[in-house]
Amino acid sequence: WWFIDGAPLADTDTRQDFTPTLSKPGRYQLSVLDESGQTARVEFSVVE
Repeated sequence: WWFIDGAPLADTDTRQDFTPTLSKPGRYQLSVLDESGQTARVEFSVVE
């Protein structure tokens, strides 16, 4: 499961990819949660 700033973004199976669309500049946090409960996250900025 993928999240942007804590909001659900996508649900992907293994080896399935997706392309998120961010419509405005700003700081974001992208998080992922797998079936075993492991998480990872990255913070990034989108600029015009």
